Amino acid sequence: MADDKEQAAQATIHQLVNLIEQNPNDYAPYVDLINLLTTLENLPEAEELALKSLSLFASQPAALEQLNYATGNVYYMAGKYEQAQTFFQKINDVQLQHDALMMQAQAAYNQQKYQQALAFTLTGVEQQPDDLAAQILLGNLWLSLGDLVAGGQAFESALELDANNFDANFGRGLVALSKGDPNNTWLKQAQALDADKYQQQGAVLDELMRTRLGKDDAE
Repeated sequence: MADDKEQAAQATIHQLVNLIEQNPNDYAPYVDLINLLTTLENLPEAEELALKSLSLFASQPAALEQLNYATGNVYYMAGKYEQAQTFFQKINDVQLQHDALMMQAQAAYNQQKYQQALAFTLTGVEQQPDDLAAQILLGNLWLSLGDLVAGGQAFESALELDANNFDANFGRGLVALSKGDPNNTWLKQAQALDADKYQQQGAVLDELMRTRLGKDDAE
């Protein structure tokens, strides 16, 4: 199965390269190839193509919108969050603005810049209240900042969008656990939804409680 996927990916790469060679003035195949290389974690190649493409299409605003977003994703995947944010900040396209904003929020969150991430996320949730990932990130941010009430509300909003989402249930369960209820329904639901992921999370549950909820070993 893995070999089949790899062969399919390589075939798609060749198709995109052919499209670029046939029409080098069309930016769409460049964007698609950058995204595919990023998904495949061929990040040096993706970065090289992204920077080259930004130079090639520097005079085309529509192309730059797509290419800046794709380039931001390359750096995000590489863990270079500050560089990623510089590209996401350039997005003006209405169709991409929300996603770019949430990528900035996630990048800031990964750097533990919680207040900055919160500002981005609150704006993102205001833009699209039905964005499940944004609501979950908002919940995690509030917990990181020690606000259990706001965190619980965000996870409740996420559960209204998808009652069977693991992260929403696990986050809401953390809130309940912080209030002294180790057998809460949300953690049970999370375990039922994905036992393996729950076990992975459970292995670092104490750490999550300390970092997200302001607990420490002395307690």
